[in-house]
Amino acid sequence: MEAASILAIIILIIAILIMIYYYLQITNNQIYQNIHSQATGISSRVGQEEYFTNITDKMNDFSGKIKDRIQDEEDEEHISKADVISNKIDQFIDEQSEQVIADWDLVTHKDLDSIIEKYDSIEKDLNQYKQDNNNRVETIESRLDDIDKKLEEME
Repeated sequence: MEAASILAIIILIIAILIMIYYYLQITNNQIYQNIHSQATGISSRVGQEEYFTNITDKMNDFSGKIKDRIQDEEDEEHISKADVISNKIDQFIDEQSEQVIADWDLVTHKDLDSIIEKYDSIEKDLNQYKQDNNNRVETIESRLDDIDKKLEEME
């Protein structure tokens, strides 16, 4: 198992234990009373141990050193891990974009412009056809009217 998986499992176990603890606290269960009294006793004993007080002092010293380093790093230009990952993703997209477009049959702006041009051309042709057709219909109707008049005159 990887370290991240182990860490996730440990965090999950701790979260479950905390949930059980709060459940027992809410229900005022006798088990909670015992656990709480034992935990209080342990925490007071731990605070009295010389080993833990030394660790506390060392942690304070260590945190001071970390704060100094962080302050030094803030003064310098700092690139975060997110920026590095973002740059790598951008680089991958730039290199592989044509292949991704082809594999996924994606539409590009060039394709859309071509389709819009074809649509405009078809729309123009259709409007011209309608106009020509209307002119033909009008011509045919006028001819029919003329024929009707001639037929009436003949009768």
